[in-house]
Amino acid sequence: MARLRILYIGPHPPSPIAVRPWLFLGALRERHAIDILTPHRPTGLDRLVALRHLADPAYPLQAIAVESLAMRAAVRAAVAEGEYDVIHVEHVRAFQFVPHADRRRILFDAVDCVSDLFAQAATYQGVAWRRIFAHEARRLARFESTAIASAARVLVASRRDAAGLLKLQPDAPVHVLRNPVDLSRFRPGLERSPNTVVFTGKMSFHANRVAARWLCDEIWPHVRSRHPQARLVIAGARPPASLLRHRGVGIEVTGYVPELGRLIAGAAVAVAPLRYAVGIQNKVLEAMACATPVVTTTAAVGDLGFEEGGHGFVANDAIAIAERICWLLDDRRSAGEMGRAGRDYVERHHAIGPLADELDRYYQDMLSGDSTQPIRREVEAI
Repeated sequence: MARLRILYIGPHPPSPIAVRPWLFLGALRERHAIDILTPHRPTGLDRLVALRHLADPAYPLQAIAVESLAMRAAVRAAVAEGEYDVIHVEHVRAFQFVPHADRRRILFDAVDCVSDLFAQAATYQGVAWRRIFAHEARRLARFESTAIASAARVLVASRRDAAGLLKLQPDAPVHVLRNPVDLSRFRPGLERSPNTVVFTGKMSFHANRVAARWLCDEIWPHVRSRHPQARLVIAGARPPASLLRHRGVGIEVTGYVPELGRLIAGAAVAVAPLRYAVGIQNKVLEAMACATPVVTTTAAVGDLGFEEGGHGFVANDAIAIAERICWLLDDRRSAGEMGRAGRDYVERHHAIGPLADELDRYYQDMLSGDSTQPIRREVEAI
């Protein structure tokens, strides 16, 4: 394949936390010349300028939050002077920075259907926030519709997100590119704590906050009634004060954990009790990569090839989730078999090598003018 010049534009610098662009760009850096542009922390002037977008019903708060005059100027200069073959844009927050005249050159990795996420989330918020989330869902839907209609290619992590975006723009060039997993960082450990259950994720994210509250208030008491020695570890950056108050006997809230793979690999069970979700949940994939059996929900599984009773369990009410956690704590042999099956699945379907090759083909297809849409039938079947 030809060596390309690629301009990557994202809302945050790629990092092990933002693992999708981190792994993809790392894998492709030796093949192509890649320049990375991400905004710095908004200034006071940026905040003031961003207010002009509030009156636009097709401009989401997600984009307003990262408004940056310096970033806009940097993107304009790079696009005008860089002679790039592909402009790779990550997430709706970053799409705004590309001038309208250059958007037909964009490979837009939307990752998720974010309007769908906010529409689902509204139900689980307090009264005031519920209205804000529902309003944001409508703004996002308008923004996403325009974005995916103007980009040359659109990528998402799952078929359900493709279906959500195609409802907004049925003719948009939407394709599925699965999330990769860092199989060296997330791998089976030598020893497990037989009573430890982990829940991981950035705890400032609203879906994780809702899940953590449900886990602590309604699920974990049932587990502790049968397993008094059980220990729940909730690991993720920026836990809110409401979650920190749950720390005590049987519950540990760690905040950010640099060696997250080691924590997951040392647990007996991983739990992902998300009430709502879009995309592919990395917390589920990472637990599977660590050969740790997972208890999760239908929302978190989505269209991931998660085998009920093979990689763990899926349940949607507090008592059922607690019972399945207890079952895995009681039956270590079956838990081990499920964990090994999960690792095998992730190695086969989420290794970075084949997925980076797939992304590379999307780059090359853009330049050749190939406009095939291979997922249409799969999406219509959801």
